[in-house]
Amino acid sequence: MANLKVVIGTDHVGTQYADELIDSFPEIDFVVAYDAANHVEIIRDADAFFGWPSGKAFAAAEQLKWIACPGMGIDKIVAYQNIVDSDVTITNAPGTHVTSMGDHVVGAMIGLTHRFQEAFEDRQKKVWNTGKYASRITEITGTTVGLFGLGAIGRAVADRVAAFGTTTYAIDPAPANVPANIKECWNLDRLDDLARVSNFLIVAAPVLDTTRNSIDARRIALMPQDSYIIVISRGEIVDEEALCDALESGHLAGAALDATAVEPLGGDSRLWTLPNIILTPHSSALTPELYEMRRHTFKANLRKFVADEPLDNVCNKTAGF
Repeated sequence: MANLKVVIGTDHVGTQYADELIDSFPEIDFVVAYDAANHVEIIRDADAFFGWPSGKAFAAAEQLKWIACPGMGIDKIVAYQNIVDSDVTITNAPGTHVTSMGDHVVGAMIGLTHRFQEAFEDRQKKVWNTGKYASRITEITGTTVGLFGLGAIGRAVADRVAAFGTTTYAIDPAPANVPANIKECWNLDRLDDLARVSNFLIVAAPVLDTTRNSIDARRIALMPQDSYIIVISRGEIVDEEALCDALESGHLAGAALDATAVEPLGGDSRLWTLPNIILTPHSSALTPELYEMRRHTFKANLRKFVADEPLDNVCNKTAGF
């Protein structure tokens, strides 16, 4: 395949990456366009796009064959119906985020149960109050963990929490090879049951019509007293107002969110001010290793694209992943 034009539409994996691609693929015409305002014009005669094109930009494309999502989630791409309805292939970069996000969940569980945020505030104020924490720190060992999503992230969490001696359940619409450290894996129609048993509810599912706002006020109320919710995948799955209400009432003991329904999070959200919330800006996966793996994934697929070979990691646009 000759005379290819590839748009590098994001600096997500580093600004030096474009130079690396130009050196590695001299036969390709690369166009670097980090500013989305330029995508409409530049994508017009492009064969491939690395990044997250808008529906407006995609509508201007006349010969696009491939959208390479730099990350795992393609929800920002398939949010545009004209992309979903097209025959343009979408690929992603699975697996690059798994290790760090699994670690992040365990860190959040320990941080919440050991009240690290309160301790940090005490340190800032130079307060030493041991009695304040008496019987307010709780153990993870012996608790029940509910995984909403048994993909790569859910399995990474299951591997890690097994060391604490937890009982772990999962929800997944089509699980394959359920690991031995999962006591039971249920279909989506058992989400109420997962809520009822979960001392820690880990949200690791993609945003789909079947998952959006599925952790609502009713299901949060089903959870055990003093339980926790940790959001590691996408924010639109949990009703944030209901989450805040449950934290304010004391039904939930804490929450950790690495993703919110609207990003950046609005300044008026109660998530900023409620106690015992760990809030991180969708940053749990952003290790040097992740970026290197994402760079490698795109280059490997680009070689296949040049050779007119089937691409790896092709997504199901209708399913949304």
